[in-house]
Amino acid sequence: MTDNYPRYTPHVLDLPADYGVLEQLQGTWVNHNPDNTTQGWGIHTTCMPSPGSNSETIPGKFHFLCENYTEELTFNLVPGGVRNRGGTNEQFCGAVEYSQKINDLKGTLLHAENGMYLWLNDVYNHPADDESIMTDIGFPELSAGDGSNGPQYVPAYQVSRSGTIPHGSTILLFGKSSEPQPGAPIFPTGDATWDPAHLAISPSMGGAGASPSNPINLDEPAPDWVHDKSLPDRDPSGNRTYTQRILAHELYPYSVRPDLKLRDVLNKQTVKSHTLLNMQTREPGGAQGGVLNTPFVQRFTPIREMQFRLWIETIEENGKEVLQLQYEQIQFFEFQFGTDGGTTRWPHIQVNTLRKKA
Repeated sequence: MTDNYPRYTPHVLDLPADYGVLEQLQGTWVNHNPDNTTQGWGIHTTCMPSPGSNSETIPGKFHFLCENYTEELTFNLVPGGVRNRGGTNEQFCGAVEYSQKINDLKGTLLHAENGMYLWLNDVYNHPADDESIMTDIGFPELSAGDGSNGPQYVPAYQVSRSGTIPHGSTILLFGKSSEPQPGAPIFPTGDATWDPAHLAISPSMGGAGASPSNPINLDEPAPDWVHDKSLPDRDPSGNRTYTQRILAHELYPYSVRPDLKLRDVLNKQTVKSHTLLNMQTREPGGAQGGVLNTPFVQRFTPIREMQFRLWIETIEENGKEVLQLQYEQIQFFEFQFGTDGGTTRWPHIQVNTLRKKA
């Protein structure tokens, strides 16, 4: 229960929409490539069922794809606050449309998506009054002033994202925005880079034979066994064989942990400050979003969960301040099962660094 929300009055309808930190997103953003090298491109990792495999007879075989990509991401502010009426509670959303197109380096379309970000901070208390009681036939249950001191809805989140993906999935995420923080986001180095929460190899995939007590340092060259071509013959069902190609990929270490690419971009920049938007479809003890899939996707490669981190960064460059976006998006596919009969989670990860298009 709270009485901290402002009282609703008709003038609220004339106030400009509050978009919070989302207002900075207005415009079109493209991947940043300052050195004309692949360092500036986005990167994705994707695991898919191998042709001929199925959950019933030949499980656990997968095709791995990892490649650089280019991107165009456009945001448009929706004019005016979007009003949600809930009786005693009133909410005004700042809505921001987005449209995303991702191509491979040959120009072939890989991904398209559109949806909305919502800034959800504006909540008002709207008690009953004589006019509302007469108009809505609220008597005899309601009296003027009812609701002014009653239970209030207190959102556990500030921002949401909804989107439609033409593979056949619709997403809804909730989360919060941090206050502006000085300097750059902090990413791990050394042994700490082996964190299953950000790897293209989940523990249910075998974990490449590594563990918290025996991590693989992704700042070092891949272990010798990664390049052992006899491994599939000697240990065809082993954890190392299962994930060998991910560590042996030409884009290593980003093929294993894509967000290290964001770290390595920042290492070459002077970052004055950053704000983090952190959203997910499943928030322990909080707002629950979700993923809906078409029957085909739900049957063969269902998306179960999505996590998303977006950094809005102020970069000092050539005596000026410029805005930069970086993001890490992780979706978890669940298809087939492991040798122990358990469900296997396959991370599909995208990361990129973007600047506003002139």
